[in-house]
Amino acid sequence: MSPDAPIEAMIEVKGLTKTFNGVTVLRNLDAVINRGEIVSIVGPSGAGKSTFLRCLNLLETPDEGHIFVDGVDVDKMDVRKLRMKMGMVFQQFNLFPHLSALENIMLAPTKLLRMQKSQASDEAYELLDKVGLAGKAWAFPWELSGGQQQRVAIARALAMHPEIMLFDEPTSALDPTMVNEVLGVIRSLADEAGMTMAIVTHEMRFAREVSDRVFYMDQGVVYEEGDPEQIFERPRRDRTRAFIRRVDTARFEIDEDDFDFYSFNAQVEDFAMKHLLEPELRQIMLLFLEELFDTFFLPKFHKFTFAIGVTERREVEMRFVYPGRALDPMTDEEGLLVRGIFEKNFSSVHYSRVGDENILDLVARRDLKLTPLS
Repeated sequence: MSPDAPIEAMIEVKGLTKTFNGVTVLRNLDAVINRGEIVSIVGPSGAGKSTFLRCLNLLETPDEGHIFVDGVDVDKMDVRKLRMKMGMVFQQFNLFPHLSALENIMLAPTKLLRMQKSQASDEAYELLDKVGLAGKAWAFPWELSGGQQQRVAIARALAMHPEIMLFDEPTSALDPTMVNEVLGVIRSLADEAGMTMAIVTHEMRFAREVSDRVFYMDQGVVYEEGDPEQIFERPRRDRTRAFIRRVDTARFEIDEDDFDFYSFNAQVEDFAMKHLLEPELRQIMLLFLEELFDTFFLPKFHKFTFAIGVTERREVEMRFVYPGRALDPMTDEEGLLVRGIFEKNFSSVHYSRVGDENILDLVARRDLKLTPLS
C-alpha cells in the first residue's frame, strides 16, 4: 500500500464467531484490512486462519458477528457479487481437468460477467503472460506442474477483476521446488498499486517481505497484529514470540542406530527453502553437515541433538547438544580435524557446558564455504 494513500477500511470484521461440531474455531474476532493493503495471516495450525478467509466471502457462514466489505454488510450483499469483488486462491488448484489453461481462465468471465469470448480470450492470454505461462495456454492441467497449475488458478481469479484477493496457503500443496515460482507471482501482484490482499501462509520470510501488516492468529482470534518488523523481530505478546521462535528453528534428535542421512538432508533442505536461503548456500550447508557428522559427531556420540535456525539478518545458526565428558572441539585434541572448518566458515563459535551436556553454538559466515578435510 502506498504510504501516501488515505487509510480506508476495505474489510471490517466485528465479533466474528464460527463453530464446527461444537468446536469454536473463531471467537469474537475483530479485524480491519484497509484498501490497498497487503495483510499476511500467520499462526499455528488450527488457529482458524483458513476459516477466517472462507467467512470473508461467505464460503462459510458465520454464526455470529458482522463482516463489512467496502462499507456494506455482506449479509445484505448478493453472494455472487461479493465473490466477484473478492477473488480467492485455494490450497488445491481446482482447475477443470477437461479444459485448457486458457479455457479455465475464460470460463467465469464469459458465464458470470457475460463477457464476449474474444475479449475473455484476449484478457486470458494477458493474464497467462502476467503469471509467466504465455506458452502454456492450450496445455491441460495434467500437462502442468503443480506450480504452473497454481499460477493458472491465480490468473483465473484475476480474470474476474476483483478488488480483493484472498490466498489460502497457496503453496502448501506444492513440492518445495515449486514454491518460489508461485510466491514470485504473488510478489508481483503485491507490487501493483491498488490491490487489497489477505494471504494465509506458512512462508514467514515471504510474509515479512510483502506485507504492510501481519496478523498473528491463535485460538480463533487475531492475537497480535503489527507491521512485519514488529511481529517478526519485536513481538509484544508471549504466544507470538513463542511461535516466531518455533518457525525459525528446526530441531533434530540424532540416534546413530536408526539415523537416515537422506531423510535428514531432505528435512534440512526443506527448512532452508522455506526460509528462502540461496540454492548455493543450501548445497554447501548440506555438504558441510555431512562432513561434520561423519568426521566428528557420529563416530563419537551415539545420540545428540542438532538444531538449525535463520536469524533476521539471514544468518544461519546451528546448535549441537551432545553428552559425555567436556569436549570443546576448538580446544580439545579430539576436535582437531574439524577445527579448521569451524574457524574458516563460522563467524561465531561458542562452547558451553550445562550439567552433563556439551553445547556448541555456531553462526555461519555469509560466504559459507566447504573446507575439505583432506
